[in-house]
Amino acid sequence: MGNFLDALGVDFKMVFIQVVGFLLLLVLMKKFLFGKIKDVIKARADEIKDTYKKSEDDRAEAANLKEEYRQQAVKADEAAEAKIQAAVDKAKSVGDQMLKEAQQAVADEKTKANQNIELERKKALAEVRNQVVDLTILSTSRLIKQSTKRETAEKLVDDVIKGVGTLS
Repeated sequence: MGNFLDALGVDFKMVFIQVVGFLLLLVLMKKFLFGKIKDVIKARADEIKDTYKKSEDDRAEAANLKEEYRQQAVKADEAAEAKIQAAVDKAKSVGDQMLKEAQQAVADEKTKANQNIELERKKALAEVRNQVVDLTILSTSRLIKQSTKRETAEKLVDDVIKGVGTLS
């Protein structure tokens, strides 16, 4: 095998020196370079983890805020609904009160009108009585003045009837 390696031009000393140099280079790189690269990679990985964590925290906070705003919107809708219902109830109450007042005013006017009608009826009856009394007195006085003949009495009754016709 030695001849074969010599034929290829492999020098064991050089290979050994190159192996030792490579191992020395590897140790130096591990001590000075790989540690720094590892630290940079670890820092970048930590930064990415922090970014993801911050992103998840922001997403969770956004979800919380969204839920809070939704609840506030529901509460605002409920408050608006309550205010609208209160206004409707108040309007109905005012409307009912106005209706009662109007009905009372109509009832009062009707009572007053009935009282006026009754008063006017009583006045009319009193006036009719007065006219009947006047007619009775008039017819009695005419009867007394005239003779009591049947023709005269009939004429007198006709005159009274004509007088009653002009009164109404």
